[in-house]
Amino acid sequence: MLILMMACATETTQPAGSDSAAPDSSITGGAEADLLFDVSVLHELVVTLPEADWDALREQTRSYYSLLGEGCMEGPWESPYTYFEGEVSFDGEALGTVGVRKKGLIGSLSTERPSLKVDVDHYVDDARFHGLEKLVFNNNNQDAGRLRTCLAHDFFRDAGLVAPRCALAHVTVNGEDLGIYSHTENIDEELVARQTGTRPDAMYEGTLSDFREEWLATFDPETDTSDGHELEAVRVALEAGDDEVMAALDEVIDLDSFFTFWAAESLAGHWDGYNGNTNNFYTYVESGRLKFIASGPDATFDSRSPFGEGQPIWVTTASTLANRLIQLDDGKARYLDAMQGLLDGAWNEDARLAQVDAFDDLTRDLQTKEQRDGIAATRAVIEARAGDLEASMGGRFTPPGLRGNPCFTDIGHVRIDFATEFGTYPDGDLFGGGEAISDYVFRDVAYPSIADGVSAGWADDGRALVLTISQLNETTFVAPYVLVDPDLFTSGAALNIDGIAAEGAILYQDATTGGAWETVAYLGGEGVTFIEAGTSRGDTVSGVLDVGVLGSAE
Repeated sequence: MLILMMACATETTQPAGSDSAAPDSSITGGAEADLLFDVSVLHELVVTLPEADWDALREQTRSYYSLLGEGCMEGPWESPYTYFEGEVSFDGEALGTVGVRKKGLIGSLSTERPSLKVDVDHYVDDARFHGLEKLVFNNNNQDAGRLRTCLAHDFFRDAGLVAPRCALAHVTVNGEDLGIYSHTENIDEELVARQTGTRPDAMYEGTLSDFREEWLATFDPETDTSDGHELEAVRVALEAGDDEVMAALDEVIDLDSFFTFWAAESLAGHWDGYNGNTNNFYTYVESGRLKFIASGPDATFDSRSPFGEGQPIWVTTASTLANRLIQLDDGKARYLDAMQGLLDGAWNEDARLAQVDAFDDLTRDLQTKEQRDGIAATRAVIEARAGDLEASMGGRFTPPGLRGNPCFTDIGHVRIDFATEFGTYPDGDLFGGGEAISDYVFRDVAYPSIADGVSAGWADDGRALVLTISQLNETTFVAPYVLVDPDLFTSGAALNIDGIAAEGAILYQDATTGGAWETVAYLGGEGVTFIEAGTSRGDTVSGVLDVGVLGSAE
């Protein structure tokens, strides 16, 4: 092989282990904000920005190259997003002049329907909207039904965990209908204080973060008191022997709460969460011990098998905590107890399905066929989920390894001179659609091709696509491709592969992939130059793809 390496909310419970003391009177955004998260209402968010600012906001983005390339994991992931001044109303109530920015890592990125964060006091100090400083609107990019985020957050809260309130909202920007979003409570120390009655001693956001030495720097401090010593204490506790590690961890982590969190992530199918992908989570310190909050759960309640080869449906073990604990008899027993407790209580299939039906009714007049299909798929997963888990729960298995280092490194270079016509993709012969001359170097080894081809046309996401392909031997094929903003797909354009003007990757196929194409590397650095380009059928598309290749750092 070529080496490229969420009407009916169920009754909520107090967060596990939280104090029942009277809430701090300085904490705002509690009951006064409940109407903003009324799940029986399809809320209306209307945003007005100068058109140029809206275009600039939409185009701000991340690329794999900038996110996972040079400097990867040396610190928290830097945000490329800036606030723009805008006017916002929510359910007809004006917020005044606020800051509006894009949000998202990779999976939620969109230039057409970006996820949005509204900062109420960005221009007016200490301004609040029903006690809230920020409003968050997620596009649910990985959920065609647009309801899984709210379903998941409600489930986590019913499980006794801290979780944001969530409701559906219809979003309009500058008169443009962007469809259905989830309106989620901003995850910060105020959220923790509202739900537990106590402000956390410290708080961190985890994005591709774990309690391993080389991963600790990626945790993003969320409070002035977050100096990282609690994270380091977990790392040290994990080094204890099998007979001592549970006690050592319980001193620095609320293990009862963690087992509930872990089981809830697995039951909801949060494959992109902490225990499935060391991603999309927060951790906060209460009484000296860490507790966890799930975030970004738009890919939950999924029909896919998301936990990796060899991973049973009833448990996720990609994180260092889960991987270590599941291999201990006491750890596995406590996990199974937590899972059974959720199945017997908070899961409440009838209540989950009632939520689906209520959200379906709320959005019916705005649904596309894709959304209707997505809602049906979510309903089917919920109906089958408990039975699927209980049928396999507790069986013997060897946990897969930890989630690998996400960083990329420069592993080579690709140059392809190409000429074809627009419209040869997807209908044409990949090799017969045009002419290409390729030059591949991967990990200092040159790979000559025995046949090359190129085609161009519209991609599913509305961008222009140039797909090149090379056959390296009888069974091995590589297919570098670029996706280009159609407004920039013009003769003479020289574009960086930066995720904004254009982005690209390399697909790979050989006998080991079973005939399926797999993404094995990403393109970045230099770029693509078009000698001729146009998006009318038959337009000549020619130029040079001359670009670096990013592959696994491991």
